[in-house]
Amino acid sequence: MKLPSISQALTATRRTFARFPLIILVAAIGTASLVAVIDREDSAEPSILYPMIFAAVFAFPLLTGLAILAEKRNWSKATSIVAQASGVVLAILYSLTVPRDLPQAPEFHTLRLVALAAGWALFAFSVPFAGHLNEEGYWNYAKALVLRILVAALYTVILFAGLALALAALDNLFGVNVPSKRYGELWVLMNGLFATWFFLAGVPEDFEALDHPQEYPKGLKVFAQYILSPLVLVYFVILYLYIGKILLVWDWPRGWVSGLILGFVATGLSTLLLLHPIKDRPENSWVRSAGRWFYVLAVPLIVMLFLAVWRRVTEYGVTEGRYLGLAVVVWLCVIVPYYLLSRKKMIRFIPLSLCVMIFLVGLGPWSMFAVSERSQVDRLEALLTVNQILADGRIHKTRDSVSNDATKQISSILAYLSEIHGFDGIQPWFSENLKADSTGEGIAFKPPSRVAELLGVEFTNVRAIGEGTSSFGADRESPLLIAGYDLLLPNQRIYTGFSSRDFQDHGISFQVRDSLNTVRFILADSGSVAETLRVDVRPLYQRLLKEYGSGAVDRVPVERMTLEVEGRTAKIRVFIPNLTIQKRGDETKVLYYDMTSAVVRK
Repeated sequence: MKLPSISQALTATRRTFARFPLIILVAAIGTASLVAVIDREDSAEPSILYPMIFAAVFAFPLLTGLAILAEKRNWSKATSIVAQASGVVLAILYSLTVPRDLPQAPEFHTLRLVALAAGWALFAFSVPFAGHLNEEGYWNYAKALVLRILVAALYTVILFAGLALALAALDNLFGVNVPSKRYGELWVLMNGLFATWFFLAGVPEDFEALDHPQEYPKGLKVFAQYILSPLVLVYFVILYLYIGKILLVWDWPRGWVSGLILGFVATGLSTLLLLHPIKDRPENSWVRSAGRWFYVLAVPLIVMLFLAVWRRVTEYGVTEGRYLGLAVVVWLCVIVPYYLLSRKKMIRFIPLSLCVMIFLVGLGPWSMFAVSERSQVDRLEALLTVNQILADGRIHKTRDSVSNDATKQISSILAYLSEIHGFDGIQPWFSENLKADSTGEGIAFKPPSRVAELLGVEFTNVRAIGEGTSSFGADRESPLLIAGYDLLLPNQRIYTGFSSRDFQDHGISFQVRDSLNTVRFILADSGSVAETLRVDVRPLYQRLLKEYGSGAVDRVPVERMTLEVEGRTAKIRVFIPNLTIQKRGDETKVLYYDMTSAVVRK
């Protein structure tokens, strides 16, 4: 391959700017805004830069799709400018919904941007060829865009690494002070200017040439046939073995399997799309057969995906992830019959239908954001009503104890709302403003622990972690109660392989058994053993499992993670601020825990 000269590269750069001036300008504005945010020392303060960044990310794929559509349909220059100007206006209107104090805002705004940007990217991939009849032309167009993105990403990483190394050399060899934020700014510049410009330079111009046969890349065939295809087979074997297990033991599908099913579908569709141009060649007849069987065998997996997601919905309500999972099920129920029954089987139907789905689930009162917030607010309302905390639409702080299960669910919903949506949906229930600012201004809300306190409920943050694994953490804001004790031993991380620790100056040592269930404190007096005290950790984690169940639990009261043992010569209080265990069937294994001990000699 002949490499371009410097003059040719400069000519191509100027030509790209002349072809996509508005898109490059938008990318430059977004890049400059993000660099300015990184450079600011008060980046948490409100700024118009955040709406500008979001508007640029929103507009880039939209304007790219409109520019390509204008070239593909041979629109006049004036029509193309009007279309792209309309896209800019839409991006500006969108920016008005982005808060200026974005770092304090709920994550809903960022999640919505990701969804909309993905939708516009699929728009650029599919809409320009929506009425195009030549499948090979569309495949060559999509291949050109995907390969250009991959090459741009590779070049960007290499260029960034080289320039970052140069900055590090200036810092370490020549004493030039290079603040750490310069590396972040460099990364933004490489992606915002170089990568986008390089990508746009590779967007096809001659659309008629795409309709003619082109040489199929051998590397692409190797990747699809010898890497992706075996992965699809591995996913298939694991998932169908799991289906067999479900039928044998009649057990409901677990939510974790959803990711594996989605991986199977995504990998399978990618393989079929990559091999599409050569599926009719005699030596590749297996591709057509594999394609038919793939869609047939996907049907039971779609059913299992629906059951796995629906179980979580019925137990814990709708969240964005579960809503999206159900939307994917609906999308697959359209895709699979289409490719099984349709005669045309156009490959562009996949990105085009995905584009429509993303905008349907991302916008409107039926969107995943609106439905998820309503679902969780309704769950919270039902829990508070049952526990007599909410009556006639107003909160009445409870003085009665709330069950551990209800406490966990209330805390989980408050944590979710705080992180994703904020508390606007439940503000009418409270007489106190739930905004962090006492004036009620700004977008930041009080922490979920404070809202739980207003309900009269002890906040316990429970997160899902690995299957069978439970983690408990003490409330870090609570002090250790060591009044009356003479000596506080330093914190120790107890894990498999840890055996003992000796504090010779104080005549105290301790030993840990391999199971980590037992700690033996050995107290010496005048060089001889005066007494051995045994601390059993099992009652502690059994009590925690009973009270909080599985998952990652934060803010457990310190007194619930405390053990005491008393002997003839001493009394020991053991604090365990962090504890992680794993349960497999009837067996419970301690993985590790932290231990701080207070000792008093009698």
